[in-house]
Amino acid sequence: MLTVGQIVKPQGIRGEVKVKTSDPSRFCVLKSVEVNGKPYRITGARVSGADAFIKLEGVDDRNAAEALRGAMLKIDRAAAAPLDAGEFYVADLIGAQLVARDGEVTEKVGTITKVDSFGAADVFTVEGEKSLSFPFLKALNPEFSESEKTLYVDKKKLSEVSVYEN
Repeated sequence: MLTVGQIVKPQGIRGEVKVKTSDPSRFCVLKSVEVNGKPYRITGARVSGADAFIKLEGVDDRNAAEALRGAMLKIDRAAAAPLDAGEFYVADLIGAQLVARDGEVTEKVGTITKVDSFGAADVFTVEGEKSLSFPFLKALNPEFSESEKTLYVDKKKLSEVSVYEN
């Protein structure tokens, strides 16, 4: 299952919910989602700017929508949009190895154990000899090898943006 959004709040009185997501238009083509382990059919969706508003079957009033506040929306991987070359799903990075590169020299940093989304950038937590967190930025020149389950990043840039925990 892939997480594709989070319910932010109820919208109106008929059970519609506002969803925080990186791609609001995806809900216009999705047929169903899973919320708190329960499948829901999407009966309506609209996009307004960067926001998605969806109506879930069986969520018919503001109270029912309020009960879903904060819940994550998940979809089956088969329903996910196809990826372009060089793209990957954040879910694929959990459990992947983080390797820092300096030219041809590589250094294993640790295992990615958690990814938090705070808006401006996702923040990765890595457990290894030293635990660290870092924002996922294009400046890191990230390259993900799905076959190796390894994320490669620029060593110098990683040292500039990382926060070490121990």
